[in-house]
Order: sequence, then structure tokens, then C-alpha cells
Amino acid sequence: MISEAALKWLPSRFEELIRYGEFQGPGETITNEEYKARVEIAKQKIVDEGLDALIVFGDCYRMSNIRWLVNYRTIDGVYPQPMLMYLVPDRDPVFFLPSSEIPSAHGSSAMCVLGGDIREIRSEWAPFLKERAAKDKPKKIGISGYTFMDLEFWFPINDAFGDADVQRSTIIEQLKSVKNEAEIASMKRAARVSNAGIQMLMDLLRDSEGITELEATSLVYAAMFANGGHAIAYDIMIQAGEHTDVLFKRPTERPIRRGELVMMDYGIRVNDYASDNARTICYGNVSDEAKRLMEACSLGYEECLQKIYAGMTGIEADRVIREAFRKHEVDEYLVEVSEGRTGAHATGMDPEEDIPEIGPGCANVLEEGQTFAYELSLIVPGIGGVRTEDQVVVRKNGLEPLHTFNRFLYVD
Repeated sequence: MISEAALKWLPSRFEELIRYGEFQGPGETITNEEYKARVEIAKQKIVDEGLDALIVFGDCYRMSNIRWLVNYRTIDGVYPQPMLMYLVPDRDPVFFLPSSEIPSAHGSSAMCVLGGDIREIRSEWAPFLKERAAKDKPKKIGISGYTFMDLEFWFPINDAFGDADVQRSTIIEQLKSVKNEAEIASMKRAARVSNAGIQMLMDLLRDSEGITELEATSLVYAAMFANGGHAIAYDIMIQAGEHTDVLFKRPTERPIRRGELVMMDYGIRVNDYASDNARTICYGNVSDEAKRLMEACSLGYEECLQKIYAGMTGIEADRVIREAFRKHEVDEYLVEVSEGRTGAHATGMDPEEDIPEIGPGCANVLEEGQTFAYELSLIVPGIGGVRTEDQVVVRKNGLEPLHTFNRFLYVD
């Protein structure tokens, strides 16, 4: 529960966050002319890859493919709010949205400089495809966002273009992976905003022993919003004690006690760019093994920042990470998050994007300007789990962290 001491300082702490929060940032504007240029680049890639058309899917959760093209994100709600774009080299794009979103898109998206053709997604998608099949007779069609595309939109594609070669495409995924400096500026501000979250957790642990994971989570969210956050990036995870033995777990009513490892994975959106960070706190008199685990994770993490750079493959970067952890004798505890990834995952507008990846089977080449969440986790059964994570920009001489909060954290 929240102690009387914490209840006394919370009002002044939130007043300070609001007064000095990260509510504005320079250099974050992306103009409609730039979105127009992006569409033209995508059209040229369609030609280069020998496609006749490209279908791009997104929704309120995986919005980055569409937003990168036309600066629009559907509303995050219970009812699915998908987005589709039909791109061909010689015409303006056609944008499909639920009817409730169309007026907003006309007023706030970049479609105003891209022809303004916005149509209703469920009633007009299938007839539009049949019309295009009859008039254009495309032979080769790519789909970006195929991993998440709803089946309700795939069936009309299959019905209309059954004789065509419909294939998976990563045209937009590859293009959006390299961020411009305006995008990086928003990501840096999101990282600064998230500083309030980890500081709030540390202060709560110092003054409120016994606070539950759920109670702490609510106040961490509140601190980040008070400091300038615009929207939730993903579900924050605060895990303590034996709950750190698993990679991901939702916060519970479990009290957080001294003598435990406390791990938090946290993020926030600014300008619809997401931060994604993780820290592990040694809370009170933790065991020597637990302290060593946290320190080894952060030491190995920091050693690799200048050893991973543009031009390396994801496989080569994976070897760098494993060698660093081998040096600290913890490589056997390194957890592969999913899909053969060491832990790092692309990031930007969506907390998890597509390119680049780091892992023993990830052959993609790291490009200067790409961003990813550099995430490393160690789990030792019976001792606990630790995680260190920050977003980074790939540079020619190493990785530039966007989030620079101390990685070695101790609360008495």
C-alpha cells in the first residue's frame, strides 16, 4: 500500500512534473510535403520490385506503415479500426477507413496533398478491388503489413485477384525503418518523458515498502502523463521477486518487498512515437547473486553500445552481444524473447516494428538512422530475472541511446 510519507510528497511531485514537463520539443514537425515525397519514394520502390500495385495494412495498434505514408492513425477502441491503402505507380493513393474516421482523416492527414481519395473500408473495399482487377489487370501485387492483416480484407483481395501473384512485401517496413531527425526528436522526447516513470517507481519503493505491483503501475503511468506523455505505448510491466522468473507478466496485487529484484518494462507515446525501456532495481539487501545478475546485464549491455554499428548484420550483432555476456559468465541465462531474436526489436511509431532485428538468424543489415529497442534479459531460476532496455539509433560508429537514465539502480 502507499505509505503516508509517499502520500504527502505525491502532490508536490506531480505539480513539479506538470510545471517542468516535456510538453513541447523543437524539430519534431514533419510537413505534408515530406509525406508526399514518401509516397513518391514508395511508388518508385513498387516499380523497382516489379509490382503492379501495393496494398498497405495498418490499424490503431500497428499504425506505423500507414502513418509513415499519410500521417494518420485510427482511434484505439474496442471495435476494430483498420486502415488500408492502395498504391500504384501512376496514380494518387486511395485510402480506406471506417466511416467514423473519414472526416477526421480529411482534416488531419496528409491526404489533402495526395489527391484526397478516402473511402469507406468495409463497404467499398471489395467493389474497388474488383474494379481495379477488371481495368488494370495487375499481375503482381505486394502486401505490406501482411503479418497483421485481418482476414476480412484478405478474402476480397483473393476474390478479385485470384489469378495474380499476390505476395508478401516489406517495401514500407524497410523505408520507415530509417528515421529522419524529426522522428528521432520525438523519440528522444518520449524517452525523456519516460524518465519520470522509473524515477516514480524508485521513489515509491524508497518510501512505500509493501506497495503492490498494480498500485505502483498506476502511479508510474500518472507520472509519465504528467510529464508530457500523450498516450499509452503498451502495457507497463512491474514484476517483483519470483514474478521476475518469467519474461513478461502483468502486474498483480502482490506487495513489493525489500530484498527483491524489481523489474519494470515501461514506455509512453509522444507525437505517436513510442518509448520502450526497461530497468531492474536491486531493492534493499538483495542476494549477491541477484545483484551480480543485474550488474552483469547492464555491463554487458553498455559494452556493446559501441561495438554494434551500421553495416553489421543482425547475426553479427548477436555474436557481439553473446560474447559480451560470455565475458561476464551469464551468456547461458540470456533469454531469446521470440522468433529467434536475442531481444532487440525495431521500434518507432509502434513499440515493436519490423526492421531491423538482431538474432542468430537475422541477416538484415543495420542501416544508419534505423531505430530499435535494444533489449537484453537474463533469467536464473530461483534467483530471478533482470532486463536492461533502451531505444537506440544506429550510427556509423555505434548505437546512440535515446534513453540515458542510469542502468545500475539500487534502492535501500
